[in-house]
Amino acid sequence: MPIDQAFALSSVLLAATALSGLVLAQSVPLWLALPIAIILTVSLLHAGGVSFVRRAMGKITVSPTLWNVLLVGAFVILLIDLTVVSRDLLPAGIHFLIMLLGIKLLTLQQRRDYRHLYAISLMAILASAALTTDAWYVPIFLLYLLAAVWTLLLYHLTQETGESPAVVTPTSAAACQTTFPIGITRPFFWLTNGTAVLTVALTLTIFFLIPRIGAGVLQKTSGETLRTTGFSDRVDLGTIGSVKQDPQVVMRVELPDQPTVDKDRLYLRGLAYDQYNGQSWGHSGTRRRSLSLVADGTFLARPTGSRPLGSQSGTIRQDILLETLDTAVLFAAPFAELVSGEFLTVQTDDMSGLHLPLSPSSRIRYSVTSQSPQLIADERTASVLAYPDSIRSHYLQVPIGSQQVADLAHRVIQQATTPFGQTLAIQQHLLENYRYSLDADTATLSHPLEEFLFTRKTGYCEHYATAMVVMLRTVGIPARLVTGFLATEWNEYGGYFTVRQRDAHAWVEVYFPHSGWITMDPTPSISAAVATSRWEFIRRFGESVQLQWDRLFVRYSAKDQLAVVHGVRESSDALRERVSRWVASLSAPISQVIGRLTRMAQTFQPGMLGLVTGVIVVGLSLLLLLLRDRIGLWATTHLPTAHPQLAIVHLYARMLRTVERHGMSKLPAATASEFARLVEQEWAAAAPMVADVTALYYQGRFSQAPLTPDELSRAAEQVRRLQSLTHTAR
Repeated sequence: MPIDQAFALSSVLLAATALSGLVLAQSVPLWLALPIAIILTVSLLHAGGVSFVRRAMGKITVSPTLWNVLLVGAFVILLIDLTVVSRDLLPAGIHFLIMLLGIKLLTLQQRRDYRHLYAISLMAILASAALTTDAWYVPIFLLYLLAAVWTLLLYHLTQETGESPAVVTPTSAAACQTTFPIGITRPFFWLTNGTAVLTVALTLTIFFLIPRIGAGVLQKTSGETLRTTGFSDRVDLGTIGSVKQDPQVVMRVELPDQPTVDKDRLYLRGLAYDQYNGQSWGHSGTRRRSLSLVADGTFLARPTGSRPLGSQSGTIRQDILLETLDTAVLFAAPFAELVSGEFLTVQTDDMSGLHLPLSPSSRIRYSVTSQSPQLIADERTASVLAYPDSIRSHYLQVPIGSQQVADLAHRVIQQATTPFGQTLAIQQHLLENYRYSLDADTATLSHPLEEFLFTRKTGYCEHYATAMVVMLRTVGIPARLVTGFLATEWNEYGGYFTVRQRDAHAWVEVYFPHSGWITMDPTPSISAAVATSRWEFIRRFGESVQLQWDRLFVRYSAKDQLAVVHGVRESSDALRERVSRWVASLSAPISQVIGRLTRMAQTFQPGMLGLVTGVIVVGLSLLLLLLRDRIGLWATTHLPTAHPQLAIVHLYARMLRTVERHGMSKLPAATASEFARLVEQEWAAAAPMVADVTALYYQGRFSQAPLTPDELSRAAEQVRRLQSLTHTAR
């Protein structure tokens, strides 16, 4: 390709790349996108040397009068846009910039026209950088840098010897005098691309040496926040169900210190409610207090001494990237103790809800350290619990006319002898006798709870949680309703939970004097059938890249720069010392092992060593095959890193596989209780074992109260007996 043609083509591509950034930032309306797309297409064809386009463009005479007319027309459109269409200076200014770009593409004649085009393109790429913080900007910016390097080099190669206003077009090669070849050679091609790569490396170096003060400062935030529901001072039954089909991402949650955390579900607490009037939930008080600042950017949410005496808890640290929402609530796993972020202040209410003074105008990143309370053994078996007066006065309120609900609660718990047993009985009743559905709209009913319990017997999370709280209160057990998100979508590439609008959820917190507030969920499995395609892994990988982009570039600050410098200095010394110790510790044992293996190999005949190795491999394979079930059961119940909730899920899955060998499979639509009744009808000998494992599965899976080691051992023993029964039946 001739140099002059390559110069014209690279100039138009530079403008096209800058324009694509504004298009992807959704700053180009349709009335402007269509004509600019036509102009850009014609310019590319003309620069590429298409003959009929060149002939047509050659007939257009660009005069100062035509340029002035076009410029005046652009100003008129700017005024109309500013006063009638956009009514905002920022979008109107961007539209005017795009019009200037189109006019300049139509009037490229003199070399100064190309310089004007480069200036407009630079303003366009800077505007797109200020309008977005998304990762799609990376390839656009890299393409712009590549096109800019090519364009500037070619511009200087086609530099005229004089200052005459020669036209630089594919038809004016004679006007360019240069000592370089007239075509693009292979060395020149690779030299230019190498320069572009060095430019990118230099750009990244400058970026990390001089951190950005702000990101997306020109972003228009009005009207772009995600509308949430269930996080105001009042929650009507039926409000959360309206967002259950919305796939918009609300937040991403990393768990850096929990490599063995349950990847199936994570409760992210928002607000708690203590007063129910028969139709909606509310707060008895709206008083908030500011949290104490214990370090730079770190607030103390829940002092250690405020936890109930004797409570047991596990620490969970979360790094949360929260999208722009229309609520000032901060979400975290229950219960937050430390909150870190770039906040001036953080507030908390009387029920441990976290708030900012105002709703954020852009996405925010913060870290939370939570203590997840666990029910102690003594309160599992206690027949009577003494609740403080402050708890009884707030969390035993029921609406007038709840006698029918109270009668149902007393019938359900008549076999239970402890408060914990009564709580499980009510939870089990709701899990087994009601159906989950998003079609049960009860927001307009005068008695939505009674309608759910006695008439429809179908609903979603608010109905289940409200029913459990009111039933518990009628039998004297303090409880409250909590709204937040139930994270179930784990991204294995980025190592984080993706939380969407459809993950909005309501559940129950039950109070135990020494354990504190224990999370319990009476809602059946709500994993709605989300269509997954074979390209789902690409979407998850793209989301993980987006998270890394936000962390490394969008949120990169002076604090991060100092942390990187100190980290590199400290880690280099530690790594050098660790490697030297590691090499020294391994060299002697490796030498001994190699020498021993060499001596052993010399004692065998050539074919004997292979025969012995084969026998050992086959023997070990057969042994593992025969003992795999017993090894799996032992690992599930005895390994110290096994999560109790995860262990019972594995045991239940192993039980299902064992029953399948007998010819009975659990349908996806069938509940665990329905499958247990099927086994009782078809295989009476296995029914007691299946029923026991199913009951333990319900308790450990949905109560959020971990099973004891004895209960896990009992479940494993029942599965082992079931496997023995299967082998005998064969």
